[in-house]
Amino acid sequence: MTPLVLFDSLDLSKASNESFYTTTEIIAEQTGNSYKVISDRIRQYQEKLESIAPLRFSFLKTLNSKGGRPKKIYRLNKQQALSFVPLLENTEQVVNFTFALAEAFVNMEKELQARKIARAVEKPKGVTLRQSISEWEHFPRHGNTWHTIIRSLLATTVTGLTKKQIQARDTDWRKEKTLLDLLDSEEMERYKMLESIAIAMIEAGSDYEPIKTAIKSTMTTKKAGHLPR
Repeated sequence: MTPLVLFDSLDLSKASNESFYTTTEIIAEQTGNSYKVISDRIRQYQEKLESIAPLRFSFLKTLNSKGGRPKKIYRLNKQQALSFVPLLENTEQVVNFTFALAEAFVNMEKELQARKIARAVEKPKGVTLRQSISEWEHFPRHGNTWHTIIRSLLATTVTGLTKKQIQARDTDWRKEKTLLDLLDSEEMERYKMLESIAIAMIEAGSDYEPIKTAIKSTMTTKKAGHLPR
C-alpha cells in the first residue's frame, strides 16, 4: 500500500514535523481524480497554499515511448494538505481520504517524537535535570518556575503524595529544604528513573503535558506489574 505521508530524511529522528508531506500524485490516486485535475486545482489555490508555507515540488520523468514533459509533483505539508483536500468534490472517497491522511500525519509525528526520545536516552549521561530545563525550548513560558513544577511532578509521582503531604513528613520544614530531602532511599531510586525519562523528553523538545503523562503512566505501569496474582 502506498504511504499517505512521506519524508525525505532516511533518519526519521533527525526530521521535524515540517519534513512530512503528501504529494499531488498520492492525492490524485486516493481521491479518484486525475493528476491534471489535482494539479489544476493546486494552481487555482496556489496563493492561499503559499500563505501557509512555500509550495515545494519536484519533477518526475514520465515513462512512455513518446517521451513527454516531466510531471510537476507538488508536495504539501500537513496544514496545506488538510486545507486543500476538502476543496475537492465532496465524495465519500475524498472524505475518507481526508480522515486517513490526518491520521497518517499524526502517526508520523508520534513516531518522530518516539525516535527523538530514544536518541536522547542514548546520549552520554551527564546532562542534569536543571541544565536540560534551563536549555528547554519551552523554558521561556514559565522561566525558573519550571524547575519547581517538574521536580514536584517527579516527587509526588514516586511517593503518591501531594507536595504538602511530602512537606508534612518534616515538622521542621524550612524553605531551604527541598522535596528530595524528604524522600526515602527507595523513593529516590524511583525518582532517578523518572528524572532520566524527563531529561530525555525535554532534550527531545517535548512539551510539559506529554512529559506529565509519560511520568504518571510509567509509575502506574510499574505498580500494576507488582500487583499480586
